[in-house]
Amino acid sequence: MHATSALRAAAATALVAPLLAACAGTPDYPVVATAAAAEVPDASLAMRSVEVTIGSTGDEDVVLTGGTVFTPYFDRLDAVGLHVTVPAGGEVTIRLPLGLATCPAGEGESSAQLVLEAGGEELLQTVLLRDRQLARLNEATCALRLDDEDL
Repeated sequence: MHATSALRAAAATALVAPLLAACAGTPDYPVVATAAAAEVPDASLAMRSVEVTIGSTGDEDVVLTGGTVFTPYFDRLDAVGLHVTVPAGGEVTIRLPLGLATCPAGEGESSAQLVLEAGGEELLQTVLLRDRQLARLNEATCALRLDDEDL
């Protein structure tokens, strides 16, 4: 997916989610923190995934039911199913898969699109990712790919 498409999707989500939050019975938006670090531990390198710590901003537990990563560094994959409870005011770390490295990398911000259940409602929320580690992983992966092509 091109960075422009990912940015449009993130912008559309940012516009729609607050409108959904205005519905009666829907929890206050945002339900989870709007930014998170994208961590790439050694085990994640082999699994081509990223760990994202999600923090709850409300007074109720939130259930994460799905998620995907939009980034200029890796191809986007379909959302994966999750069933992870974020306790009220707490944090959990989830692992989201990454597609193939985009070589050369595109431009734009990285984000996680999350499907949440909160207050009896299903919501979609964008969480911007601090993606320095994704950029490094992309650079290393692309360098390896170029080395393989020389063989």
